[in-house]
Amino acid sequence: MAEPIKHVSYEAGQGCSVPECARLAEFEVYLYDYYPSQDMEFFEQDYTCPFLCSDHMEENEREAIGERKPRGSVDYLFSNKSHAQGYTKYAPVTDAYPLLYSIGSAAVGAKLVRAVAAVNDELVRHLACHPELLYELNPRRFEELVAELLKAQGFEPTLTPRSRDGGRDILAARSDALGNLLYLVECKRYAPTNKVGVELVRAIHGVTQAERATKGVIVTTSSFTKGAIAFASPLQYAIGLHDFEALKSWLSDFQH
Repeated sequence: MAEPIKHVSYEAGQGCSVPECARLAEFEVYLYDYYPSQDMEFFEQDYTCPFLCSDHMEENEREAIGERKPRGSVDYLFSNKSHAQGYTKYAPVTDAYPLLYSIGSAAVGAKLVRAVAAVNDELVRHLACHPELLYELNPRRFEELVAELLKAQGFEPTLTPRSRDGGRDILAARSDALGNLLYLVECKRYAPTNKVGVELVRAIHGVTQAERATKGVIVTTSSFTKGAIAFASPLQYAIGLHDFEALKSWLSDFQH
């Protein structure tokens, strides 16, 4: 027997996971749990029901039976069909996949909807207390985290598609009294011993110039080699290097 799919990728125009429902997906569905004895958080896509439209999301919550608490047991109409301990949370696909959502929804005029639970907020606050867990995030989740942190700082971030991102993972836009700004952000979820080298710094600088963006930025869970720092130093208005210590500061600021 084939192993079940453990993750369902979002595609533009993704439909609701409820059989016979013809509406577009408006929420990605997650299984959430917390293990107090191990101080560990579990937060992964619910592959048994990965996407829901707003009507079925509300019905799923309204008809749920059980306690929504860590290690609790909740019976849902649609989600958590494997009956794991924990409870269901939702993230709007407008936040999780802004670029793909806008492509898929342009022709049908799908409405913006409100999240039932602030999934991203809880994850960021947990990481602020345990920044070492940054190394355990998968690369895409790390990109989503950086986008959330930039959003909290006043940017309008857009995640690029997972393939062919052109040397930048996030487009971070912002407007002020002097005009419109666009930052190209490359995210590197590296181990502490794997420093970002000058080649990657040169690459983001080249992409930034080619696209005539305001600034190229690299955000990493590691640090930068001396060569990378030397290259970027005279270009402080064109290149930004943000390492693990900077990330910890962003996480801390998010809580206030």
